[in-house]
Amino acid sequence: MKLLQRVFIIFIGIVFPLSSFGFVNLTNDYGNYQPVTEWNTEAVSHLLEYKISEKDTLLKVSSDTLVSDSVKKEKKAFFEATIEYNSDDTIVFSLTGQKVFLTKNAFVKYGEIELRAYYIELDLEKKEAFAYGIKDSTGTFIDTPEFKDGAEEFTCKELKYNFDTGKGLVNEIITEQEGGFVHSEITKRIDDKTFYLRNGKYTTCDHPHPHFYVKMTKAKMIKDDKIVSGPLYLVLEDVPLPIGLPFAMFPFSSSYSSGIIVPSYGEEQRRGFNLRGGGYYWAINEYLDLAVTGDIFANGSWGGYMESSYKKRYRFNGRVAAEYHSNTYGDKGLADFSESSDFAIRWNHTQDAKANPYRTFSASVNFSTSNNDRNNSTSIKKITNNQKQSSISYSKKWADSPFSLNASFRHSQNSRDTSISLTLPSMSLNMTQIYPFRAKGKSTNLKWYDKVGVSYSSKLENRINTKEDSLFKSSLAKDWTNGYQHSIPISTNFKLTKDLTLSPTLNYQGVLYSKSVIKSWDASLKDGEGGVRTDVIQGFKYAHNYSTSASLSLSPKIYGMYTFKESSKLAAIRHVMTPSISVSYTPEIGIPRSKYYKTYRNEATDKDVEYSIFEGSVYGTPTGAQESGSISFGLDNNVEAKMRTANDSTGTEEFKKVKIIESLKFSTSYNMFADSLNWSYIQMSGRTKLFNQKLDLSVRSTVDPYKLNANNIRINEFGPRLTNASIDLGFRLSSKDLKGDSGKDKKDDKSAEPWRDTRYVDFDIPWSFSIDYGWTYSKPTSRSTVGQRMGVNGNFSLTPKWKVSFSSGYDFTAKEVTSSQFTITRDLHCWQMSFNTIPFGAYQSYNFRINVESSILADLKYEKKQAWQDVNF
Repeated sequence: MKLLQRVFIIFIGIVFPLSSFGFVNLTNDYGNYQPVTEWNTEAVSHLLEYKISEKDTLLKVSSDTLVSDSVKKEKKAFFEATIEYNSDDTIVFSLTGQKVFLTKNAFVKYGEIELRAYYIELDLEKKEAFAYGIKDSTGTFIDTPEFKDGAEEFTCKELKYNFDTGKGLVNEIITEQEGGFVHSEITKRIDDKTFYLRNGKYTTCDHPHPHFYVKMTKAKMIKDDKIVSGPLYLVLEDVPLPIGLPFAMFPFSSSYSSGIIVPSYGEEQRRGFNLRGGGYYWAINEYLDLAVTGDIFANGSWGGYMESSYKKRYRFNGRVAAEYHSNTYGDKGLADFSESSDFAIRWNHTQDAKANPYRTFSASVNFSTSNNDRNNSTSIKKITNNQKQSSISYSKKWADSPFSLNASFRHSQNSRDTSISLTLPSMSLNMTQIYPFRAKGKSTNLKWYDKVGVSYSSKLENRINTKEDSLFKSSLAKDWTNGYQHSIPISTNFKLTKDLTLSPTLNYQGVLYSKSVIKSWDASLKDGEGGVRTDVIQGFKYAHNYSTSASLSLSPKIYGMYTFKESSKLAAIRHVMTPSISVSYTPEIGIPRSKYYKTYRNEATDKDVEYSIFEGSVYGTPTGAQESGSISFGLDNNVEAKMRTANDSTGTEEFKKVKIIESLKFSTSYNMFADSLNWSYIQMSGRTKLFNQKLDLSVRSTVDPYKLNANNIRINEFGPRLTNASIDLGFRLSSKDLKGDSGKDKKDDKSAEPWRDTRYVDFDIPWSFSIDYGWTYSKPTSRSTVGQRMGVNGNFSLTPKWKVSFSSGYDFTAKEVTSSQFTITRDLHCWQMSFNTIPFGAYQSYNFRINVESSILADLKYEKKQAWQDVNF
């Protein structure tokens, strides 16, 4: 059979004198379908056999198995794997030169190696491939070689590669290395890790013609490790800059790595020249890192920072930071000389929801000295923030149990008056309501005793309210207040009618304190004028009491509807009123008041004064219930309109609901057992959203039903007075709100360019604008005060590259502009330019910055700024 095949090949060669040309040109006659060709792994002899498969779509070139006349020679495998290749135009074979020529969208695959180009030449004898692209009508190279070897990928203008040694020579290569891009005029590939470059460029710009780069005359690149370069200099927009180095190394790695943090240079009038943010970053492991940096100023001021981030997947993540500053102002010996020390601690910890369903731990700590942000921060938000709060909390629930445990630490401070409040610790043990007389799983046909519920709650707190400079000087026994409280409420309810419910309760309460007080009159105080003497008695003391009450509540819903004609766009208006009335009664029951309340004789007024032995305690004094009863009244209103949607193209929504009044509430109460001033304050609150929910409106007011006498004391005479009122308006609008349906269509079409569409004004300018207005009125006595404020925030883009944002406001009472800030940013593709300014006010400053966007070359930047300290002092 093989003999017949050879004779057929020779016959074809005689009829078509191929030897005169040396090539076989096999054109593709299968339209758009591209046959795939495979080379056999055996050696190719001087004679080739062509085998066409049954489907005429697979062309295989196999080796000859001829042997010498006397001795069979062992042939070494030519390729270790199958070569697959195809092209859109021609596949040409050279019978004498053992070469294959592929034209137009040529493709070659050998193992993990893939090569695409306009033209590829395979030299089977030398085991080499040569590829290049082609110029289009504009002279631009297209279909240039694209090389891929596993994770290694690059494009180039021309390529020569040896499959056996893995070495290659590449012209005008472009490859990516961990966010950076390497361009090289001539590249020699030694192996899959090592490359030698001549006339190379390193940049973070992904443009084919980069806007900036570091020009490397010669360099060695070790893949996923580093680039070591000889003489190099910076080029910006093809203009060489006089910024160069005789030697440089660019490290890059997909894994974490440590390194030096380069400081930034600046100048302040108060503290002089400075270097900020210099230090060292330590990548400890894949879960934890640490950065230690510092600031140093010419006048002797300095600051230190420590920041660490940690994360364990599916468990937790967090960040902890600490800073300390020692500042010196003025010249020593002069009147303006001053020194200050500030510090801050910040910690955020979040537990993953999947970590534990029964135990959680979280932390949000923001603790600092009052002047830390004011002296050291450049952020207007931090400088003007006078309130800081912290919390660390831990909670645990027991499975199939009603019990839960909570523990926390809380902190609050005011930077203006340096007041600080700490609660350390705060613990509580609670039991959710259980029904001891109800059978397990029973939920219907409940008897009165099945509704009896019992719960338990207890809490322990240790707290202090003091000033910042006195916190660490305080005494735990004298200055801190602490206590333990627990209560056992028992309750049930009876449904008398659909909307009428009777709810009796019985409550036991107990407290435990570590100290108590005894008061007496001391005539020797105040230079003999006499005064009250308070003696603190150390020692635990337990107090308890109990009370019972019952309440009857009624809360029906009343609906009102008014419909309009079918020709009207307004279909109907619905008004929902929810009145509520409840009556509660507490009988006089419990432990006698005299057990925890004592009296002393005030000789100045000749009257007995009652006081509690637990005065100033955390949870107060448990007292037996005094007979009391009250009636509470409430009314909630909701008004909605139903609009016809004739323009609805889908036809699925005939009506649209519009809220006119979202909520309008009135409430007050009447004390039946008080001898005077029986009515409480009348409260009113309302809220709604108008103009398609773009405008938020909320109002509040408080009315005192009684008059004031000449001394501004409430008297038992009816005369309603408006004591407090407020109106808050918030209007928000963005470009998305004005697009309509066409805007939605354009949003879905990512290839559209809406700034060129004349049907609506957008031109790819995402913008938003908000304005807030607040009006307050207060008249608790005969004098009234009125306050007005307004705030404006917004951002917009003049072009897709220019972004502008601003925030400002005006205080009508103080007649001054509040803190204002303006920011302009410009996207320069691989660079970013920003200008931030606070143009007026106490913190007037500006900061101009132009920098590379990529963090790899974060130190390649220019910055010019003027701190607010320079303007204010």
